Amino acid sequence: MRVITILLALCVPAVAWGDDLPTGKLSDDDVAVEYRDGTYFSSLSLRVVAQPAQVLEVLTDFEHMADFVPNLIASRVVSRSGNVYRIHQQGNAVFGPFSFPFESERRIEWFPEGRLVAQALSGSTKYMRSELRYQGGAGGTRIDYRMEVIPDRWIPSGMGVNLMRHELAEQFSALAREIARRQNLRQHTQH
Repeated sequence: MRVITILLALCVPAVAWGDDLPTGKLSDDDVAVEYRDGTYFSSLSLRVVAQPAQVLEVLTDFEHMADFVPNLIASRVVSRSGNVYRIHQQGNAVFGPFSFPFESERRIEWFPEGRLVAQALSGSTKYMRSELRYQGGAGGTRIDYRMEVIPDRWIPSGMGVNLMRHELAEQFSALAREIARRQNLRQHTQH
């Protein structure tokens, strides 16, 4: 059920956002998840202290993503044509005493205005669509993420909501840590 997202880059106009936006590490409470008629709807926003191009480098590093995203066992690019990627990922989401193996093949399309749209082609969901937007600003890069998913197996809605909140918080926190790590490496090699 884990959905690994990607970010896009190229500079976009600077924007302002409040200090209430989480920077880097997300808690489960920072992720909104609703369950309606068999579908989970989730959203989150965060800020990372890096420029959009540096964020893109991490979030499109599909071949190495299993090295820094928890519960992800394998990740690879199946094909790429221009701004359209096809990726395959496998993993095991763990929530308390429960374990949920997952697999996904997704089509991910990048749009130059700062938007990335992903759609499940096969795997552990009946339906999955996500949209990620990013904007560079004075404090770094703002990431806004929205997802709709229908799991391929029944999960009690209360557990599913908590699992989605936990997994997305963990996933985006791991991506933010890797962005910070690479940012620090880049700064040290420039000095």
